[in-house]
Amino acid sequence: MSKTRPTIYLDTSILSALHYRGGSLQGIARQVRTREWCEQERGFFEVRISRVVLDELEHGTYRAQEAALREAWRISFLPVLRAAHAAADAYLAAGIVPESVVHDALQLAVATVHRMDYLLTWNSAHLANPEIQVRLRAINSRLQLRTPWLVSPDSIPRVMLGQPIRRTDD
Repeated sequence: MSKTRPTIYLDTSILSALHYRGGSLQGIARQVRTREWCEQERGFFEVRISRVVLDELEHGTYRAQEAALREAWRISFLPVLRAAHAAADAYLAAGIVPESVVHDALQLAVATVHRMDYLLTWNSAHLANPEIQVRLRAINSRLQLRTPWLVSPDSIPRVMLGQPIRRTDD
């Protein structure tokens, strides 16, 4: 993987928001902000997902499912390594991510094990919030893993605003 651009892992919520077809104002607002990020900023990053995203998108039946799956297949996949399963288990055991959302723990672990710079998500409950970021750093420090920045399309630094996106904490 080239390090010419910062790396970013898109979790399932980003592809779901991008292809949202419901009537919720919050869902529509997320779709607009996700599309804006994709159109203005995505090209500045090496974008990746994992099979976990595809599995979640394939689950159930919903409007725009085919569009979300087509989008997912256009993105390069990171393998779900044994080390990612071990990290996910550590996150679940520490209560970073609730046992009920194993896929979130595994996506977080894949992004971590592959040393992604950012994990982009709309999930502020278990992922993109300052408390989780601090707790995750502590666990990853013990596991000798580099922690990705957990961000949403609203909180990620933007090149268009003159903000640096290159990580300097390596």
